[in-house]
Parts: sequence; structure tokens; C-alpha cells
Amino acid sequence: MEPVDLFYSYAHEDESLRDELAGHLKIMERRGVIRPWHDRCLAPGQKWDNEINAQLATADLVLLLVSADFIKSDYIWSHELDVAMKRHERGEASVVPVMLRAVDITDAPFAALQGLPTDLKPVTSWPNRDEAWTDVAKGIRRTVEHIQAGWTDKLPSIPAAAAPMSSSPLTLGAPKGTHDNRSIPVPGWFHKVATELVSDPILDRVVREFSAQITEAAKARGTHDIDPAKAKQYALTLIDAPDQKRILWVDDNPVNNRFETAALTKLQIEVVAVTSTEAALVRLASDPEPFDLALSDWQRPEPNAGAPSAGIHLLRELRSRHLTMPVVFYHGSSDERERSDRRTLALSEGAFGEAVIPDELLGLVISALGMR
Repeated sequence: MEPVDLFYSYAHEDESLRDELAGHLKIMERRGVIRPWHDRCLAPGQKWDNEINAQLATADLVLLLVSADFIKSDYIWSHELDVAMKRHERGEASVVPVMLRAVDITDAPFAALQGLPTDLKPVTSWPNRDEAWTDVAKGIRRTVEHIQAGWTDKLPSIPAAAAPMSSSPLTLGAPKGTHDNRSIPVPGWFHKVATELVSDPILDRVVREFSAQITEAAKARGTHDIDPAKAKQYALTLIDAPDQKRILWVDDNPVNNRFETAALTKLQIEVVAVTSTEAALVRLASDPEPFDLALSDWQRPEPNAGAPSAGIHLLRELRSRHLTMPVVFYHGSSDERERSDRRTLALSEGAFGEAVIPDELLGLVISALGMR
């Protein structure tokens, strides 16, 4: 399947925020899901208005990065927005407003469109901006899937004998839309080598920011820094997950995990924090999307129903409900004997493992998610 062509409509005053979003969408780009464009992609000598017109006329998805500066821009309002909305109304493109900063959009032509982040809470008002971008990227991913599903519906049926034998995130194919979208499979090893050989400043920045958060997490726990090369490998492995992963993190004091959480969200892994076993069970029962992994502390000030710890109580409750997601305990006991006892008990109860430092945690997360 061809990538979805994505056009950024934004005010230059918001360029730094566009760059932040581009970092979070870089993972989708790396996976060959989207092909983004904005006016900073113009090559020297190109006529900027002609190229903007051409890109806007063929984009499958237009992101409106909304702020007061966006609203004030005569060029955006009279040209980019006008073209985007007309193409949206004709069913030629999808338009998604992304609220960067608080501004009144009551009378805007896009006011009736479903926007991002959730509840249109401006990105800059979130306590953790990476969580805001993760929410935005999740919504964009759903829109992209909807667009691609529409392409599939328009294609003629393909005889089974003519269908490709396998697929890969990197494919060589015909133009998208109503043309033949069958792709020539490219071996997985080629995709890995090709993507890692290309130097990408945005991807490099994402990896550096991930590593910086892991370093802070190690400092907060009073342990040694993670080797930079190892941190990079962790990051690239998680980035190359075939789909977005979701983690339920149960800890009565989630601030203790703020650096680890920030590192994971840098890589578009959604982390949902709850503070008790009861809250975890409620979230699992009510959330329409499944979780891929549960992380838990060992002790919490809550009833354990006869279990030796709150963490083990959580594990038993999950299994009694036939919830089979891997469970990893992340605790603070560095005493070797106590840690050994906890590990033995955790494994005997069906946990995936236990960790006390970020390096160990990341290794377990990658293994639990089936990525090595």
C-alpha cells in the first residue's frame, strides 16, 4: 500500500511545534505509512507558490495546525484552507485540525470537523507535551488507516494466484487511489538496512531525546547510565514495532516513573497510568482498545486479598479474568536476596519478569512485546 501523502498547513510562528509533531510522526513515516510535506521541504530554486499548490492539490490528508497565528494568516485563510476544505467536501482529501494553542474557532470553516488532541485540548496546555503528541499521532494513525481502507475498497478484486506472497513495510508499487495498488514485496532485511543507513535528523533527534530520558531515569534511581549505543538500539527496536503499542502502568506514585514514561512516549508507545489494582481493572474493563503489556510496582497501600503484595494481587486478578497480557514488575529493591525472592515468586505466579533499573526494564519491555 502506498503511503498517505500528508500536507502540513501551519503558521511559521508555530514552526517549532510543527517540528515536534514531525518527530512524533517520523515513526509512521519510517514505517512507510505517511509521506509528509511542508513548505520547508522546498528545494532551492523552486517556485514556492507553485509547489505548495501542487502538494495541496494531491495531498490525501491535510493537517491544520491551529493557533491564533494560523487564524490570522491571510495566506492560509484565503488559499490553503479554502483549497483544503473544498477538497474535503468533494471527498478528495481528509482534513484534520490539530489544536496547538488555545484560540476561538467557533466560526471557522473547520469547526465542525473532528479535531485533535482528544477534546481539542491544546497541545501546549498538556502537562506532558509528549503525551499530547502521542494522542495526536494516534488520531492521525486512525485517519490514515481509514484513508487506506478507502483505497482498498476502490480496487478491483485480485485473483488469489496474482496476489503477492508476502508483504513488508517497505514496498515498491503503482500509484495509489484507483490504480493497481498491488505492491512488490521487499525482503524485511532490506527494509531494516535501508532505513538504518539513511541519516535522518528528525529520527536522530527522537533517539537522542529517548536516550536523555533514560539517562535521567537511571540518575533518579541512583544507577549507572545506560550505554548510548545500547539505548539507541532499544529505541530503534521499539520504533520498528509493526503497530502502536499500549502499556498500562500501575503505580501508586506514578511520578517515580516520569522519565521512563517520557522515554516510551517519545517512541509513540502509549502509556496509561493508574494508581491501584482497582483502577487498573476498571480501565481494562472500560477501554475499547487492548493493552499489550502491564507494568506494576511491587507494593502499594491497598488491600491485597491475601496476596503477598499488591503487585501479585494485580497479577492474580488479571489472570482470574483471563487477561493474558505480559506483566512486568518494576520495583526499587536492590537487595539481592529480596530481589531474588521477588523474582522467584513473580515468575511462579506467571509474571514475565522483574526489573529495578531502566536498562533491565527496556530489555523486558522489548521481549514482552515480542520484538526480539
